[in-house]
Amino acid sequence: MTKRGQKTLTGEEIKFTPTVKPVPLKDIIFIPIQYLLSTINLRKILYSSSFLSYGFGDGVTATYMMEKTGVSHEVNPVMRFMYANSGKQGVITLKMWIALVILFLVWIISRKTNLYWTINGFLFALTIGGTMAIRANLMAAYGMSPPSPGSVISTFLVMVILFVMIGDLLDKLYVPARKRSFN
Repeated sequence: MTKRGQKTLTGEEIKFTPTVKPVPLKDIIFIPIQYLLSTINLRKILYSSSFLSYGFGDGVTATYMMEKTGVSHEVNPVMRFMYANSGKQGVITLKMWIALVILFLVWIISRKTNLYWTINGFLFALTIGGTMAIRANLMAAYGMSPPSPGSVISTFLVMVILFVMIGDLLDKLYVPARKRSFN
């Protein structure tokens, strides 16, 4: 195939032969995967896992537990009230909104400061706290003796303090003082 109109200085016509190489199947498969992996980071994973465990998972398993055992087994009076008035959609919606508000406030703090590991520590504790609540709800739903709500809450608070302190220490060790901003 030649392109018309393109000539050299001597008047010879320039031959143009396009070369199209087929794209290997592995590139078709791995390029989107590489893109996804390049955009996903630890912070995004922790935000997602916090929302899924603390917001969605705890809300769904709490309604499941209340349906199986009755509203009286829910310790949180706000969730009992919401279940009595709005049913399971109300509990799940409220729990997800609470999680979104908490995560939004954490996001605002993370945008204004360079507390990378401190924020990650809190999000990790929130994920584990949500997982503990899911476990306690499922244990109660299946007739097992769940851990006491006080022990779940106190374990969560201790984890928040511990992971935030460890994160603060890591931030102080690994972020140079000139890059820290505490506005």
